[in-house]
Amino acid sequence: MTDAFEGLFKLEAEQRGAPNLPYIVIPHPLGGIQPEAVQEKALEAAPALHAALLGNGA
Repeated sequence: MTDAFEGLFKLEAEQRGAPNLPYIVIPHPLGGIQPEAVQEKALEAAPALHAALLGNGA
């Protein structure tokens, strides 16, 4: 998710009984930007995604 929605995510996760659900945060926005900028954000987030998938993130 983007950083603009992190607070909402945390609230929803807690209310749904999953306060420790792993997640990653990328800089907002994604919409309205060039595909190259989206790719750059994805590449920057890759290490955090990897850690979250292995249970070491968030």
